[in-house]
Amino acid sequence: MKRKFIHIGLALALIMMVAVTGCKKETATIADDSAKYDAQLIIDDADISYNAANVTEGGETTEFSAVNEGLPEAYTLIETDMDDAGFKRLEDKRYFACLKKLNLSDTQVAQLRKALRAYEACKAADIVRHREAYAKLLLRIENSRKEYLAQLRNGVITKAQFEEKMKALRADFEQSLRYIKASFAKTLKACYEKFMRATKEILTERQWKAFVDCYR
Repeated sequence: MKRKFIHIGLALALIMMVAVTGCKKETATIADDSAKYDAQLIIDDADISYNAANVTEGGETTEFSAVNEGLPEAYTLIETDMDDAGFKRLEDKRYFACLKKLNLSDTQVAQLRKALRAYEACKAADIVRHREAYAKLLLRIENSRKEYLAQLRNGVITKAQFEEKMKALRADFEQSLRYIKASFAKTLKACYEKFMRATKEILTERQWKAFVDCYR
């Protein structure tokens, strides 16, 4: 009889261990799911994208440049993007393309427009200064490229020397662009963070998860 109770006790202990392990796995799954939909991930994505140089190569026939003046799409969103005509276009920016899949209520659309207005105001001065600095950099680099191109065509420098100067010019462009971005990265990220957290608050939990799955 004593041995029978021991076996029963061991069996119950095993069942409890399995149940506890299952609970831990379920909790871990929930935690992992929560981490996947953390707004901070989207905020960091935009910051990383902004700080990358992404310079287009310049040469004999092409100028040096950076896509969208070095600004990620996330930092270019403005209130007029939310206008009815634009909101229905298929070529909308990804933020809006993902929102359009969520069956938003009229109240949510109005709230998102308000959030966009606040976001636009928050970053407006920095976006202007970024673009001004970028334009000056682009002009300086392009003037240098044209000067080296004239030297190549006039036989002052060889093709190999021209290519070396293009490499140096690219490095100059990338370094200078990173310096510009470093000047505005903190404030632009802060504005985007407020905006993205506002977006999360406006959407339901189901909508937010669908948005993240689409947007990231």
